[in-house]
Amino acid sequence: MGLATAVHDCSDGGALVAIAEMALAGGVGIEVTLPDVVNPAAVLFGEDQARYLVATGDEGGVVAAAKAAGVFAAVIGNIGGNAVRGPGFDAPLADLRAANERFFREWMEA
Repeated sequence: MGLATAVHDCSDGGALVAIAEMALAGGVGIEVTLPDVVNPAAVLFGEDQARYLVATGDEGGVVAAAKAAGVFAAVIGNIGGNAVRGPGFDAPLADLRAANERFFREWMEA
């Protein structure tokens, strides 16, 4: 179909970690807007094995294709800017990149 420009699973750290990893890999931020859910923490941090983030230029097409396949899909944000922002968080990509690189450097040196 050609609808997806990037895809990332949520199995290691949940959606927020996957969002940050995708933002760092693409060098572009995202404004996260969660759908109306009972437990936003479950959406952001749940390490589900069959949950994926899909970046696309055609969100309606992705949601329609998912619905036709009997799969739940919801728009959770818009790509742009230089930070990962959402309800209760605002992290510039430069800060995320520095923390990520520092963690691995310190872990490998230990």
